[in-house]
Amino acid sequence: MVAATVVLVAGCGTEVDTAKVTYPRTTVPAGQLPAAGETTATGTPRANDPAFAPEKLRAVDPCALLTDDVLDQLGSADDNIRNDLDECANYMEDDEGNELNLTLTIGDTVANAVDADQNIGGLPALEDDDIDEACFVSVVTSTSPNFGITVQASGQNEDLCGAGRTVLTSVVDRIRTDPPRYDLAKGTLTEIDPCTLLDGDALGDALGGAVEPTYYDLHWCTWSGTGASLGVWLRLGPDPAAGGTAVDLGGGITAYQEKTVGAAASCTLEWKHRPSDGDEVEIVALNYDDREATEGEDPCAQTIAVAKALLPALPKP
Repeated sequence: MVAATVVLVAGCGTEVDTAKVTYPRTTVPAGQLPAAGETTATGTPRANDPAFAPEKLRAVDPCALLTDDVLDQLGSADDNIRNDLDECANYMEDDEGNELNLTLTIGDTVANAVDADQNIGGLPALEDDDIDEACFVSVVTSTSPNFGITVQASGQNEDLCGAGRTVLTSVVDRIRTDPPRYDLAKGTLTEIDPCTLLDGDALGDALGGAVEPTYYDLHWCTWSGTGASLGVWLRLGPDPAAGGTAVDLGGGITAYQEKTVGAAASCTLEWKHRPSDGDEVEIVALNYDDREATEGEDPCAQTIAVAKALLPALPKP
């Protein structure tokens, strides 16, 4: 995983509010699931339904899927909170007043897809409740690459997996019949396939050999060589101008870098692409990690060069 992967660490004696933690997702190879097609007459679930193609899911607004009519079945909903282009959460209470937190992720990489032995809305589904006070309910929407939709339910509700199934059943039906799409502004990054933005052959020299792109999710792609990795993440967040060292990429674009140099060397470089809702903006983030760094290496020099090559492939805001 590239350098910008977020890891939540609790030190000794430090309390962590696990009720509002989104647990790390794992990138895995595509599962060997049934071939494309509609649900069969015997009810066998199928992945690769065209309604859930990655290019369609990128434009689906996850917060528009967490509707009052669905959440009211489970208790008293609060306001939805958008975590990113593909993720929305609601921290609510169930009918007994217990904490019930729901996080919907569209285009998740589903771990253990081969274990999807259930059926939600005609798609292969599985549940994972191995973490205390949390249940992940997922459907596998496509293979090669392997994508899915996941609802994380956490809190003190007595049937977390049941709550997750209720939400996910509604989500699958809505996406199939009437998917709520983002209002796509001119130049938005929302629909961009990140794995198409860079030439893997051209990156080979920088990363230590021939590289192939690997999806982390619908908006994040990583190229990994023998000694180094580079990821491109298209995301929402606060303006990067709030931190880091300013770098002029040309064309009126200022990026902000942060680097770490030691036995390994890494660099995160990000810039505002265009405004979004509220105080958030659309961001292009590059994450370079050299596991075999040489003495005196500046990892950001390589990252800046890649960023300048990437700019022409982005839509004009």
